[in-house]
Amino acid sequence: MTVIVVGAGVIGASVAEALARRGIQVTVLDMRAPGRGASQASAGLLTPFIEGRIDAALLGLCTRGLTLWDEFISRIRERSGHPVEYARTGTLEVALSDEEAARLADMRAFLIERSVESQWIVGADVARFEPAVSPSATVGLFIPNQGFVAVPPLVRALAQAARLQGARFESPVEVVRIEPRAGRVDLYADGRQLTADVAVVAAGTWSGRVRVAGVPSFPVRPMRGQLLQLRWTGSQLPSRPVWGTRSYTVPWQPDMLLVGATLEDVGFDERTTVAGVHDLLDGVGELLPGAWQASLVEVRVGLRPATSDLLPIVGPLRDAPRVVVATGHYRNGILLAPLTADIVARQVVDGVSDPAIEITTPDRFRKGGSYETFHDRR
Repeated sequence: MTVIVVGAGVIGASVAEALARRGIQVTVLDMRAPGRGASQASAGLLTPFIEGRIDAALLGLCTRGLTLWDEFISRIRERSGHPVEYARTGTLEVALSDEEAARLADMRAFLIERSVESQWIVGADVARFEPAVSPSATVGLFIPNQGFVAVPPLVRALAQAARLQGARFESPVEVVRIEPRAGRVDLYADGRQLTADVAVVAAGTWSGRVRVAGVPSFPVRPMRGQLLQLRWTGSQLPSRPVWGTRSYTVPWQPDMLLVGATLEDVGFDERTTVAGVHDLLDGVGELLPGAWQASLVEVRVGLRPATSDLLPIVGPLRDAPRVVVATGHYRNGILLAPLTADIVARQVVDGVSDPAIEITTPDRFRKGGSYETFHDRR
């Protein structure tokens, strides 16, 4: 069996590795080098109980995804031979006002109801627990099961593991059209035609620009996120991800801190902006006062692929079952990469439809002969 994967971000690379490991002949095509889209601007947070709590279906996917990470990262390190930083240090979310404290109390009740382990920290104990946090913090909520991963090394390791198992990566290649045929799919890119048994569309924000004959374009909208990398000096670097209302932070030893992230509905604009940097610096300075002494190393930007219901699009197309979609992961692409790869690989290789596809199917957006737009469900 031959499979062409369109997209070489963390989702596409994870799918390629999962398929190649099962003996499938895989080619990965992307406009850029692996991981150079939204993946390179990700802080790598693995936080289902922060990101997923807005929706029960999303929370179910995210918590299931987290359970796969220990085995996933161990396999990728071993098969690629590349080190990838990964830690389950837990995350600390703090409140700097009474309003934020009330919101965190609701979150604590949410976790207790679901038997999720957490620790409630009050007053001066917050600063004792995490000395880098502002002394203005009134309460903190520590969730020990969450963590983070270094995303650029992860994508490099995924690509290498896939290559070592026979996968090929080609860039820059822009796939513009896919035409399902009897028993195959034809893909058109840069004036040439390629043929495979199955195509997997994992092009993130650009998935909507890959036209599948006879099928409406996928309702994926770009949401810009700007991320700062700071070099920490002087005071103690936080020992775990710290989350506030205006920003979140992820520490990288020995002296780096990632600060994220803006959320901007600006179309396909990948510029970094003074306004975005200003907002993130203000937010992290309020959360971690030592950040005002840090130096700004880099500003990264990526376009997150969002859907109207904030759930990913994963599964085969009803009208073109040889085209499988894996996109729309929004802020959870890193967390859901192992689960998405497993769902796609079992669908393609074994013909097994995972129960999750009932909620992630691309056909959930169908309205007559077209898909809903991003704004139809807002």
